[in-house]
Amino acid sequence: MQNLHAHSVFCDGKNTPEEMIRACLAAGMDSAGISIHSPLPFANGWAAKAENVAPFLAEMRRLKAAYAGRIAVYAGVEWDVLSDEKWLEPFDYAIGSAHFLPVGGDPAAYPTVDDSPETTRRFLAEAFDGDSDAAAECYFAQLRRVADTPRAQVVGHFDLLTKFDEKERFFDETSLRYRAAALNAMDALVLAGKVFEVNTGAIARGYRTTPYPDPFLLRAMQDAGVKLMLNSDCHDRRFLLCGFDQYAHLVPPESFSPDYLLNA
Repeated sequence: MQNLHAHSVFCDGKNTPEEMIRACLAAGMDSAGISIHSPLPFANGWAAKAENVAPFLAEMRRLKAAYAGRIAVYAGVEWDVLSDEKWLEPFDYAIGSAHFLPVGGDPAAYPTVDDSPETTRRFLAEAFDGDSDAAAECYFAQLRRVADTPRAQVVGHFDLLTKFDEKERFFDETSLRYRAAALNAMDALVLAGKVFEVNTGAIARGYRTTPYPDPFLLRAMQDAGVKLMLNSDCHDRRFLLCGFDQYAHLVPPESFSPDYLLNA
């Protein structure tokens, strides 16, 4: 058993990497990855600061040695498409994600798709004149950029922009335009050989009762024969394996082996 999408105090997580690794051991896991959010070229409340990357990597090297023979430890990065590609290099693996909508001229003012229902309502009204399909097209065009980044092996939370849709209906996931945008991005990512995660992070935070991606997109991925893996996007060790019992059947058993990703 493994989980390769978990964050620590080196970015926006609540626990130290060692606390996370101990939680993995207590859960009977064979391997674990702790990922740091890549630094962004503008001030941000959740991405790592550039000066935190080297200490994070040093701590992960220490933990690899300290827990050798008990659990395999991997240092990962969740790389945002707005980050410099240099942040992909020093890590064992990389998750490629999109968190922003590039609207307006100032990247520091780009809206974040997973911030809050209020932020979502605001950017739909102010940047897209209420056209949620246009916002979806903008988002999936951003995510598609992961296809051009070989070092980012995993596609993170594919339809992250729907984070708040179970409680407030912002996006019509049955819309032909929405589905076309999502499937076009998926096709490019599939051609690039990416692994897609089934992500339970929003369940732990109480925003969703089901994982990303939505059932239609997950079926499309399965029909396309893509490689899928289950990740919890954990920011708090209490929810390390949130949803794993319920959703492990959605991914192949071999995906819980480190060879599944690290040899991809």
